[in-house]
Amino acid sequence: MLGNGLLTSEGDFWLRQRRLIQPVFQKSRIASYASDMVEETLRLLSTWKAGEVRDIPTEMMALTLAIAARTLFHEAVEGEAAAVAQALHVMQEHFVNRFSGLLPWPLWLPTPGNLRVRAAVRRLDELLFRFIRRRRENPGPATDLLSLLLHARDEGDGQGMSDKQLRDEAMTLFLAGHETTALALSWTWYLLATNPEAARKLREEAQECCTGRRRPPTTARVCVMRRW
Repeated sequence: MLGNGLLTSEGDFWLRQRRLIQPVFQKSRIASYASDMVEETLRLLSTWKAGEVRDIPTEMMALTLAIAARTLFHEAVEGEAAAVAQALHVMQEHFVNRFSGLLPWPLWLPTPGNLRVRAAVRRLDELLFRFIRRRRENPGPATDLLSLLLHARDEGDGQGMSDKQLRDEAMTLFLAGHETTALALSWTWYLLATNPEAARKLREEAQECCTGRRRPPTTARVCVMRRW
């Protein structure tokens, strides 16, 4: 599933990959993704109406998926969001089952669970390799994470990453940056909903930072969060 990315690799290969990827996560690079995050959030909020009932975990999954696809690959996945989300869910469920199971079945056995995982991996591989192929054919400016990884070169031998290496690192980042963030956001809204005083303070601070709803947040206008 994750291949030989940063999360699973070791030794000299891990060190090489770590050095190649490190510039991607410089503070200035991360800050540049803020506008994409805000735009995707505003796009989601434009579909909400007062008085509606919404399934927050589902909404947050859609939001973080859109943000991950845009910042990682400079791609929109609106038409494929449901299929991608389902594939990621199958993979996450498989992780949990293998960690909690007393005797996990070998992955090569054609059990129903293993077959579902293989299908999910194939679906995500098709998507990721398509993104990689497009970026190699049309390099363009290195703004998204995939483009930055494509341009990365080892200081020792000047070599870049193969498509397989790019896929492994992209899969790791895609998986780690999607569901985890959506779950954190979902719990945040739940806890705020059950703690009106904290919600009030947060609302006041957001209005102070962004002058009400007239100005969307930016990294330059983010206030230092007060201790409640």
